[in-house]
Amino acid sequence: MAAEQSQFSKLSKKQLVFICEKLVDEDFPIGNPYDSDFDSAFNILQEVSKYFDISATHEDVEFFAKLLQINDDLIADLFANNKEEMKNRELFEQLVIPVAKSYNLNYSSWGSCSFTNYMVQEFDSYDEEWVKDSAQQQNSDGNWNMWEGSERRDTEYENFEESDYSFGDVYEVNENKPQNESVLGRLVVENTRDVVKSLDKKTLLELRRIIDSKLRLL
Repeated sequence: MAAEQSQFSKLSKKQLVFICEKLVDEDFPIGNPYDSDFDSAFNILQEVSKYFDISATHEDVEFFAKLLQINDDLIADLFANNKEEMKNRELFEQLVIPVAKSYNLNYSSWGSCSFTNYMVQEFDSYDEEWVKDSAQQQNSDGNWNMWEGSERRDTEYENFEESDYSFGDVYEVNENKPQNESVLGRLVVENTRDVVKSLDKKTLLELRRIIDSKLRLL
């Protein structure tokens, strides 16, 4: 799905320049609007947009900040030559309209909480009463880990308290590739190398069997 564009992008270039002139007079940011007072920029645009019976949004602030940035010199020429109709027509045609794109943002948050995992794991054993002891022994030996099982119901979280968060990579959404496939690929690359290094031979062989089986279906 294509990125949603600013409602102002439907206006004529002449109307956009008119708005830009009003914004510049009010010290509207040119470039990244988040480097300045974003709320102030929003209020400025909201007032100007009343001329066109439009209610400004978050995306509209970005639209005009980018429009002013990429057409900085051109808009200055338009302001300076506002009486030269023929020259202005040529300049209007050169105005570049910014286009929004869709991006994925990787981010992490962390904190403390109490949780309960409800898992199930298949074990081979010669006696039902030995299964728990076998699982305990394999967990101690590193031949099996608790997270290797399958979820039998959703994890329950209690007393969650977020400590902090951080933003990671930003990358453009590939419209020609399913989003879940792209995200899965990045998760595999970013999170599994260290996990694979810690696996024993038996688990690695089982993992390879699963991967080979999946590849045969593609």
